[in-house]
Amino acid sequence: MNTARLRLLPVFAFTLAIAFPALGGELADLKLKARTDKDNPIAYDVGETIRFDFWIDGVDDLPANAPEPFQVIWTRTADDGITVKGTNTISLANGFSVETSLAIPGIVRMQGTLYGSDFRKIKNAKNEDITFGGGAGAATERMELSTVEPADFDQFWTEAKAKLAAVPFNDENVVLNEVFPDTSNTNTYRYYEAKVPCLGPRPVTGWLVIPRKPSAGGIPIQASFAGYGCITNAPSLPTSAPGPKVYFSVNAHGYDLTGQDDQYYLDFYNSISKNGRTNGYGLMASDYDNPTNTYFYYMALRVVRAFDYLKSRPEWNGRDIIAEGGSQGGLQTMWAGGLVDGITQIRPSITWGCDIGCPLNGQGPYPSRTWGIPCVPGAFYFDSALHAKRVPRDCRAEISRFGMGDYTCPPRGTLLSYYNMKCKVSAKLVQGSDHGYTPPAPNQTFTISKVARSDGPFSDTFSKTDYAKAMTVSFPGYSGTTELTNFPVLV
Repeated sequence: MNTARLRLLPVFAFTLAIAFPALGGELADLKLKARTDKDNPIAYDVGETIRFDFWIDGVDDLPANAPEPFQVIWTRTADDGITVKGTNTISLANGFSVETSLAIPGIVRMQGTLYGSDFRKIKNAKNEDITFGGGAGAATERMELSTVEPADFDQFWTEAKAKLAAVPFNDENVVLNEVFPDTSNTNTYRYYEAKVPCLGPRPVTGWLVIPRKPSAGGIPIQASFAGYGCITNAPSLPTSAPGPKVYFSVNAHGYDLTGQDDQYYLDFYNSISKNGRTNGYGLMASDYDNPTNTYFYYMALRVVRAFDYLKSRPEWNGRDIIAEGGSQGGLQTMWAGGLVDGITQIRPSITWGCDIGCPLNGQGPYPSRTWGIPCVPGAFYFDSALHAKRVPRDCRAEISRFGMGDYTCPPRGTLLSYYNMKCKVSAKLVQGSDHGYTPPAPNQTFTISKVARSDGPFSDTFSKTDYAKAMTVSFPGYSGTTELTNFPVLV
């Protein structure tokens, strides 16, 4: 290889120290934070310098024996396949900066862990490491979707919905068991356990909440969906007051919500645990050998049937149809966006199952892929990013959170689902947020948005890169060497 043609990303540089304000508290209250030099962390171009500014937040003074100066050991990974580690000193008064760039459209991931001067990890009040996880993007609108769309994708779902339509539901076979939670909201709302017949092994089940005095002109209908998992004991009754709407909190699995003992839920939990994994449903490649008989197939049809039922409610205004959920609930919300006729608004967040075809760690250049769902063709029918392409143009989409440090539902995939939508859509990018954690203010957030468009999804026009063999480099601020693998070269 001609080394003159090799272009390494810029060596990580350390700019002048920067001072940041802090709040009151103890050592365990320390927060490690960072932000990019641009307000919009995905506003960078290919080859442009991306700067992460680190600081400590959460306290305004420290115990006399605090192990200062603190150290941050950080790791940079990215869609270019390069991994670099470094160490920098940090204090309450002075932060530090790290610079990098991307030679291809994609995501840079930045992680850091806080240590004392003795290089022992500083722990928070829960005895957890004090960390930062975030990222940035370069030319993200030009990223490629890895998932190969099945040629029969639309036919697959048309046939699935036709089979569902052949399963009738009516006043005779829909079960509404009124429940009476201990809340004053029962003065305003009626609460039910609902069971609606559906194609597959189980019905749609969930908590249905209806205002006692709906508006004469009708009210919106909304279904909400929850994250991955399954309980092992009887669920609590709902107590929320969802506002002037018919609200259906849909259970992902379709099991009974009342009238059962704890053993019933434990038995169900065990029945869907596979290969020694907790829960485990939908995570085995063999689950998708026949995509019309997989766990997610019936879950998706329960999503559609939930809205079939809501549309039959006499309280509906005939117009507003809303889906909402996070993580697995975001996946179900995106299914609703692509499959439910007439849907008017979707509110997914930290959406699971985006770009399922993205290579696994160690098998491709990407630092991570969506958690759990195997990269097999049978799973591609359920990919959030493919359903995003089918959200109607007259729908509105509001994505309440993209965690820039979320590597359960990584920003690469969630952004691809955003770009694939042709409707009016906004999304809030949250720096330092992983799948379950959002840093307290002050913190970098930025909302991106786009208007409805009539053309197809963004095309991927950037040139492919070849990858060089591994090298070892060393640089100031990092003791030892760092092996860089699969970094792009100019060809």
